[in-house]
Amino acid sequence: MVPRDQVVLPLEVNSRIRCKWKDGDYYRCKILERRLKPDYDGRSTDPYHTWEYYVHFSGLNRRMDQWVDTADFDLNTLEMQLEEVGPDGKKRKKAEEPLSDDEDHGDFDPQQLREHEEFTKKLYFCEYSLHFFKRRSQLLRHLSKCKVRHPPGDEIYRNNSISMFEIDGRKEKQYCQNLCYLAKLFLDHKTLYYDVDLFLFYVLCETDARGAHIVRAATTHCKTHCYRA
Repeated sequence: MVPRDQVVLPLEVNSRIRCKWKDGDYYRCKILERRLKPDYDGRSTDPYHTWEYYVHFSGLNRRMDQWVDTADFDLNTLEMQLEEVGPDGKKRKKAEEPLSDDEDHGDFDPQQLREHEEFTKKLYFCEYSLHFFKRRSQLLRHLSKCKVRHPPGDEIYRNNSISMFEIDGRKEKQYCQNLCYLAKLFLDHKTLYYDVDLFLFYVLCETDARGAHIVRAATTHCKTHCYRA
């Protein structure tokens, strides 16, 4: 551990430290990213109050990653980053040990995992077309042009404000793929996201004056129910 009086703020990316979780307890985490707070006005120079960190809690699913303040850390538990001597005789940080809880993304190679971490920090979805964007400005630009207000396919059931749509993955491939990507954010075991041609998708919606809002979705393959998202 790094002695408390030797802790330097802002903390470095890849540092390991214990951080407060929603239940009030502290858990070991890894800092994936840091940034100045969005409401930072440039007046304060105290890094304790001006920086926030994006962390991954060891042992928890990656969808639990979140931004936290310095006050959420137990600065007495900052782990010392080990150094090793390279072939040139210069000191460098020791290679990172892999996170023990990455097996829930075992189908990702390192590059895909980095992209997954980057894009799942914050995604903006159009709830009607299911197109997704990295920035809010991109979503707003899309919404100004998007005329879609309900899922594609056939409306096969309606009861007051509740509707069910049947969507053929072969005819509406992009929509169905995006639906699978959205489900993947919540169901790590979900592997269907590319070969959607042989599947029928059923989307339950609640409709109001603005359009049909997705409540739940399910898929079937060859008339056999496989799993629900």
